[in-house]
Amino acid sequence: MKRVAAPKRRRNRNFDLNPMRRREIIRHAIHVGAMDTEDRDRWLIAWHWYNHKAKDPIWSLMEAAKRMGGKITEAEASAVTEEASIIRKCWTADNLARLLGVTYAQRQELRLKTIGSTDIKRGARKVLRQRKDRLYREAKRRAAGMRPQSQFLSATQPWRQESMSRAAWYRQNKHRKTGETTLSAVSFLSKNDRPVSPEGGAGMEFERGFASKEARGHPSSQTAATPAADRFESLPVELRLLALGLPVSENLARVVA
Repeated sequence: MKRVAAPKRRRNRNFDLNPMRRREIIRHAIHVGAMDTEDRDRWLIAWHWYNHKAKDPIWSLMEAAKRMGGKITEAEASAVTEEASIIRKCWTADNLARLLGVTYAQRQELRLKTIGSTDIKRGARKVLRQRKDRLYREAKRRAAGMRPQSQFLSATQPWRQESMSRAAWYRQNKHRKTGETTLSAVSFLSKNDRPVSPEGGAGMEFERGFASKEARGHPSSQTAATPAADRFESLPVELRLLALGLPVSENLARVVA
């Protein structure tokens, strides 16, 4: 059977990455105290790169410096914007991380999604995310009471140790309860639904409208048909045939006449 590849997930074209990246740049600048260092222009330049739709970029950059925990003048903001137009832009997540010096530990602590890290590359981060997700789902299954796959019969294959076929092993190790019937299906008809014990006998009444017709005082289909047939028992055979509308032979018809 030919394997069909899963359809590719379409990217939302209306999604704008720039606002999220600007917030993360500000978050990292506050975390490392960037505005109190001599390299504060790196965070301001990076923030300005992703604010190209601003109507007043000078004023926007001054406000961004305030949110980073510092303050710059209009002349300083103008110089930063001019320098940002000269420097080659860092569009990828890892290149931006190298410019700002973002480590993987900082990325995890600040929950950065659009900025990479300097010490762990993109492929390694993907492997770590998959491992983290696998461990999370495994812990969730254990909390729900599920066994690990290593304990499944398909993995252990105990029939091979006993040198027998799988079907024979299942027949010999099929656990069945004696003395009790199995429970009802998934959808219970009554809150008092329970196994039926053999001590109850065949004439035990069922609950909530499932008792037999004799137990509820109504004649069953078999007992209701008996009196109708008994009414003609005292009549001769030929009269019973006529009453039932069956054909009568000529000899019987002469006797009846």
